[in-house]
Amino acid sequence: MRPVDTLHALSGKTAPGRAPEFTPSHVLIALLVIKERSPGRKQLSADLSLGEGTVRNLLSRLAEEGLVSSTRRGVELTAEGEGLVVELAESIRGRPVPRSHLTVGEYNHAVLVAGGASKVRLGVEQRDHSLISGASGATTLVFENGGFKVPALPDAVEASVAESIMGLGPEDGDAVVIGTADDAFSAMLGAYAAGLELLS
Repeated sequence: MRPVDTLHALSGKTAPGRAPEFTPSHVLIALLVIKERSPGRKQLSADLSLGEGTVRNLLSRLAEEGLVSSTRRGVELTAEGEGLVVELAESIRGRPVPRSHLTVGEYNHAVLVAGGASKVRLGVEQRDHSLISGASGATTLVFENGGFKVPALPDAVEASVAESIMGLGPEDGDAVVIGTADDAFSAMLGAYAAGLELLS
């Protein structure tokens, strides 16, 4: 199973009844947060802007798949969980970026999708996925001939933004979605939602 399919499976329905209240993007961000600082459930709930019951369900699913374990310190990735995060980073990874004329919100998060440029048309689809996830909007860039461009627009990408995104290690044929919002988490969630859609 592809790593992105694992995220969808973890956030899908497993039995008759309601679907989980978390998305593939929440699962991915949870794995990244757990890798970074082994949070407790209450802290992870705050980090993901989800209720503690929903986070309990998410952690239960991750544990059932052998991806996380609970310790006195908090929740930690298992070797299998570490492996999944490494695999995911080969195809999707993100970082905060500065505000620019390409974005509408105070906070912005760029997500690189390896090989995603071929699936980008005008970027409207990525914007819509970001909006559905709670972001204020999104801008999609493609990386061609060693530089970023906005599909169908002559706008140049500001040097400060381009420099920040270069830290993600783009290669020709990659796409970058910049989610934007009035808070950092919504910008990140929107960017990952759109990025994961490009991978699906």
